[in-house]
Amino acid sequence: MLNFAGIKALIFDLDGLIADTEYYHNLSIIKIMKEYGVKLNKSYLYKLVGVSTKENFLLLEKDFNIKVDMDSVLRYREKVYLDIIKHSGIKAFPGFKELINIGKAYGLLLAVGSSSPGPQVSTVLTILTRSVGIKEKPEALFDAIVTGSDVEKVKPFADIYRKTAKELKLRPSQCLVLEDSVAGVTAAKRAKMLCIAVKSRYSKQQDLSRADLTAGSLRGVLKILKRNEKFLKLEEK
Repeated sequence: MLNFAGIKALIFDLDGLIADTEYYHNLSIIKIMKEYGVKLNKSYLYKLVGVSTKENFLLLEKDFNIKVDMDSVLRYREKVYLDIIKHSGIKAFPGFKELINIGKAYGLLLAVGSSSPGPQVSTVLTILTRSVGIKEKPEALFDAIVTGSDVEKVKPFADIYRKTAKELKLRPSQCLVLEDSVAGVTAAKRAKMLCIAVKSRYSKQQDLSRADLTAGSLRGVLKILKRNEKFLKLEEK
Protein backbone atom coordinates (compact mmCIF):
# COMPACT_ATOMS: atom_id res chain seq x y z
CA MET A 1 0.00 0.00 0.00
CA LEU A 2 1.22 3.49 -0.88
CA ASN A 3 2.44 5.44 2.14
CA PHE A 4 0.99 8.96 2.31
CA ALA A 5 2.65 9.77 5.64
CA GLY A 6 4.71 12.93 5.34
CA ILE A 7 2.74 14.41 2.43
CA LYS A 8 2.28 18.16 2.94
CA ALA A 9 1.26 19.40 -0.52
CA LEU A 10 -1.15 18.50 -3.29
CA ILE A 11 0.03 19.59 -6.74
CA PHE A 12 -2.34 19.71 -9.72
CA ASP A 13 -1.44 19.51 -13.37
CA LEU A 14 -3.79 21.71 -15.41
CA ASP A 15 -4.61 20.65 -18.96
CA GLY A 16 -6.60 17.44 -19.12
CA LEU A 17 -6.47 17.00 -15.34
CA ILE A 18 -8.61 19.83 -13.95
CA ALA A 19 -10.75 20.06 -17.09
CA ASP A 20 -10.91 18.83 -20.67
CA THR A 21 -8.83 21.68 -22.01
CA GLU A 22 -7.03 19.25 -24.31
CA TYR A 23 -10.09 19.29 -26.57
CA TYR A 24 -9.75 23.06 -27.05
CA HIS A 25 -5.98 22.84 -27.46
CA ASN A 26 -6.65 20.36 -30.24
CA LEU A 27 -9.24 22.63 -31.86
CA SER A 28 -6.72 25.48 -31.97
CA ILE A 29 -4.02 23.28 -33.51
CA ILE A 30 -6.46 21.78 -36.02
CA LYS A 31 -7.45 25.29 -37.10
CA ILE A 32 -3.86 26.42 -37.55
CA MET A 33 -2.76 23.27 -39.36
CA LYS A 34 -5.61 23.69 -41.84
CA GLU A 35 -3.92 26.95 -42.83
CA TYR A 36 -0.84 24.86 -43.69
CA GLY A 37 -2.96 22.44 -45.72
CA VAL A 38 -2.72 19.68 -43.11
CA LYS A 39 -5.76 17.78 -41.85
CA LEU A 40 -5.19 16.08 -38.49
CA ASN A 41 -7.08 12.94 -37.52
CA LYS A 42 -8.15 11.92 -34.03
CA SER A 43 -5.51 9.24 -33.59
CA TYR A 44 -2.71 11.72 -34.37
CA LEU A 45 -3.96 14.18 -31.76
CA TYR A 46 -3.17 11.68 -28.99
CA LYS A 47 0.51 12.23 -29.77
CA LEU A 48 0.22 15.90 -28.78
CA VAL A 49 -1.06 15.33 -25.24
CA GLY A 50 1.00 16.26 -22.20
CA VAL A 51 3.88 18.14 -23.82
CA SER A 52 4.47 21.80 -24.61
CA THR A 53 2.95 23.56 -27.60
CA LYS A 54 6.45 24.13 -28.96
CA GLU A 55 7.11 20.39 -28.85
CA ASN A 56 3.77 19.89 -30.63
CA PHE A 57 4.80 22.12 -33.53
CA LEU A 58 8.27 20.61 -33.72
CA LEU A 59 6.60 17.22 -34.12
CA LEU A 60 4.13 18.58 -36.67
CA GLU A 61 6.97 20.07 -38.69
CA LYS A 62 8.73 16.72 -38.75
CA ASP A 63 5.70 14.54 -39.47
CA PHE A 64 4.12 16.74 -42.17
CA ASN A 65 7.23 18.28 -43.71
CA ILE A 66 6.19 21.85 -43.03
CA LYS A 67 8.13 24.85 -41.75
CA VAL A 68 6.73 27.33 -39.25
CA ASP A 69 8.04 30.53 -37.72
CA MET A 70 8.03 29.15 -34.18
CA ASP A 71 7.73 32.41 -32.25
CA SER A 72 4.93 33.66 -34.49
CA VAL A 73 2.98 30.40 -34.53
CA LEU A 74 3.20 30.03 -30.74
CA ARG A 75 1.81 33.53 -30.22
CA TYR A 76 -0.91 32.88 -32.80
CA ARG A 77 -1.77 29.48 -31.29
CA GLU A 78 -2.17 30.98 -27.83
CA LYS A 79 -4.47 33.72 -29.16
CA VAL A 80 -6.60 31.18 -31.05
CA TYR A 81 -6.77 28.87 -28.02
CA LEU A 82 -7.74 31.60 -25.57
CA ASP A 83 -10.36 32.98 -27.97
CA ILE A 84 -11.87 29.49 -28.19
CA ILE A 85 -11.78 28.65 -24.50
CA LYS A 86 -13.14 32.01 -23.30
CA HIS A 87 -16.33 31.30 -25.24
CA SER A 88 -16.46 27.55 -24.63
CA GLY A 89 -18.41 27.38 -21.38
CA ILE A 90 -15.83 24.89 -20.09
CA LYS A 91 -16.14 23.72 -16.50
CA ALA A 92 -13.74 21.98 -14.16
CA PHE A 93 -14.23 18.24 -13.81
CA PRO A 94 -16.42 16.92 -10.98
CA GLY A 95 -14.28 16.44 -7.91
CA PHE A 96 -11.97 19.41 -8.48
CA LYS A 97 -13.64 21.74 -5.98
CA GLU A 98 -13.94 18.91 -3.47
CA LEU A 99 -10.21 18.19 -3.79
CA ILE A 100 -9.45 21.85 -3.14
CA ASN A 101 -11.71 21.76 -0.09
CA ILE A 102 -10.31 18.52 1.30
CA GLY A 103 -6.75 19.70 0.73
CA LYS A 104 -7.45 22.82 2.75
CA ALA A 105 -9.30 20.82 5.41
CA TYR A 106 -6.29 18.53 5.80
CA GLY A 107 -3.94 21.51 6.03
CA LEU A 108 -2.13 20.65 2.79
CA LEU A 109 -0.46 23.26 0.63
CA LEU A 110 -2.03 23.51 -2.83
CA ALA A 111 -0.15 24.16 -6.06
CA VAL A 112 -0.40 23.95 -9.85
CA GLY A 113 2.43 22.77 -12.10
CA SER A 114 1.77 23.21 -15.83
CA SER A 115 3.91 23.23 -18.97
CA SER A 116 1.65 25.89 -20.51
CA PRO A 117 2.77 29.55 -20.62
CA GLY A 118 2.10 31.69 -17.55
CA PRO A 119 -0.53 34.09 -18.99
CA GLN A 120 -2.44 31.15 -20.45
CA VAL A 121 -2.40 29.26 -17.15
CA SER A 122 -3.64 32.33 -15.28
CA THR A 123 -6.55 32.86 -17.69
CA VAL A 124 -7.61 29.22 -17.81
CA LEU A 125 -7.31 28.69 -14.04
CA THR A 126 -9.50 31.74 -13.46
CA ILE A 127 -12.15 30.37 -15.82
CA LEU A 128 -12.07 26.91 -14.23
CA THR A 129 -12.15 28.01 -10.60
CA ARG A 130 -15.05 30.35 -11.29
CA SER A 131 -16.86 27.53 -13.09
CA VAL A 132 -17.22 25.68 -9.77
CA GLY A 133 -18.05 28.74 -7.68
CA ILE A 134 -14.60 29.47 -6.26
CA LYS A 135 -14.36 33.25 -5.92
CA GLU A 136 -10.71 33.48 -4.90
CA LYS A 137 -8.23 34.39 -7.60
CA PRO A 138 -5.91 31.48 -8.47
CA GLU A 139 -2.94 33.40 -7.06
CA ALA A 140 -4.72 33.51 -3.69
CA LEU A 141 -6.20 30.02 -3.85
CA PHE A 142 -2.93 28.21 -4.59
CA ASP A 143 0.26 28.46 -2.57
CA ALA A 144 2.34 28.17 -5.75
CA ILE A 145 1.68 28.24 -9.49
CA VAL A 146 4.59 27.17 -11.69
CA THR A 147 4.31 27.27 -15.47
CA GLY A 148 6.33 26.65 -18.57
CA SER A 149 7.31 30.32 -18.48
CA ASP A 150 9.17 29.76 -15.21
CA VAL A 151 11.55 26.96 -16.24
CA GLU A 152 14.03 26.09 -18.97
CA LYS A 153 12.67 22.61 -19.61
CA VAL A 154 9.01 21.59 -19.35
CA LYS A 155 7.54 18.13 -18.82
CA PRO A 156 8.64 15.33 -19.13
CA PHE A 157 11.65 16.97 -17.43
CA ALA A 158 11.39 17.46 -13.68
CA ASP A 159 12.03 21.24 -13.63
CA ILE A 160 8.43 22.34 -13.08
CA TYR A 161 7.85 20.06 -10.12
CA ARG A 162 11.25 20.71 -8.58
CA LYS A 163 10.59 24.44 -8.75
CA THR A 164 7.12 23.93 -7.28
CA ALA A 165 8.57 22.10 -4.28
CA LYS A 166 11.15 24.85 -3.86
CA GLU A 167 8.48 27.56 -3.89
CA LEU A 168 6.47 25.59 -1.32
CA LYS A 169 9.64 25.21 0.78
CA LEU A 170 9.15 21.44 0.84
CA ARG A 171 11.17 18.38 -0.08
CA PRO A 172 9.94 16.58 -3.21
CA SER A 173 9.07 13.55 -1.06
CA GLN A 174 6.51 15.71 0.76
CA CYS A 175 4.55 16.40 -2.44
CA LEU A 176 1.72 14.43 -4.07
CA VAL A 177 1.18 15.18 -7.76
CA LEU A 178 -2.01 14.60 -9.76
CA GLU A 179 -1.28 14.03 -13.46
CA ASP A 180 -3.06 12.74 -16.53
CA SER A 181 -0.31 12.17 -19.10
CA VAL A 182 2.80 10.07 -19.45
CA ALA A 183 4.92 13.21 -19.80
CA GLY A 184 3.49 14.59 -16.57
CA VAL A 185 3.86 11.34 -14.67
CA THR A 186 7.45 11.07 -15.87
CA ALA A 187 8.16 14.62 -14.70
CA ALA A 188 6.68 13.94 -11.25
CA LYS A 189 8.64 10.72 -10.77
CA ARG A 190 11.87 12.30 -12.02
CA ALA A 191 11.28 14.95 -9.35
CA LYS A 192 11.03 12.13 -6.76
CA MET A 193 7.40 12.87 -5.89
CA LEU A 194 4.43 10.60 -5.31
CA CYS A 195 2.07 10.64 -8.26
CA ILE A 196 -1.52 9.62 -8.89
CA ALA A 197 -2.34 9.33 -12.59
CA VAL A 198 -5.90 10.22 -13.58
CA LYS A 199 -6.99 8.68 -16.84
CA SER A 200 -8.56 10.99 -19.40
CA ARG A 201 -10.05 10.27 -22.79
CA TYR A 202 -6.77 11.43 -24.35
CA SER A 203 -4.35 9.66 -22.02
CA LYS A 204 -6.21 6.37 -21.58
CA GLN A 205 -4.13 4.93 -24.42
CA GLN A 206 -0.88 6.07 -22.78
CA ASP A 207 1.22 3.94 -20.46
CA LEU A 208 0.73 5.54 -17.04
CA SER A 209 2.19 2.59 -15.13
CA ARG A 210 5.06 4.66 -13.74
CA ALA A 211 2.57 6.46 -11.48
CA ASP A 212 2.26 5.21 -7.91
CA LEU A 213 -1.51 4.87 -8.26
CA THR A 214 -4.10 5.41 -10.98
CA ALA A 215 -7.65 6.70 -10.76
CA GLY A 216 -10.44 6.94 -13.29
CA SER A 217 -11.41 10.50 -12.33
CA LEU A 218 -10.84 13.29 -9.83
CA ARG A 219 -13.63 11.79 -7.76
CA GLY A 220 -11.57 8.61 -7.70
CA VAL A 221 -8.63 10.61 -6.34
CA LEU A 222 -10.96 12.06 -3.70
CA LYS A 223 -11.81 8.55 -2.51
CA ILE A 224 -8.12 7.67 -2.29
CA LEU A 225 -7.38 10.74 -0.17
CA LYS A 226 -10.33 10.08 2.14
CA ARG A 227 -9.15 6.49 2.68
CA ASN A 228 -5.78 7.89 3.75
CA GLU A 229 -7.11 10.76 5.84
CA LYS A 230 -5.21 9.73 8.97
CA PHE A 231 -1.90 10.06 7.10
CA LEU A 232 -2.73 13.28 5.30
CA LYS A 233 -4.19 15.42 8.09
CA LEU A 234 -1.26 17.51 9.18
CA GLU A 235 -2.42 17.94 12.74
CA GLU A 236 -2.26 14.17 13.24
CA LYS A 237 1.39 13.86 12.13
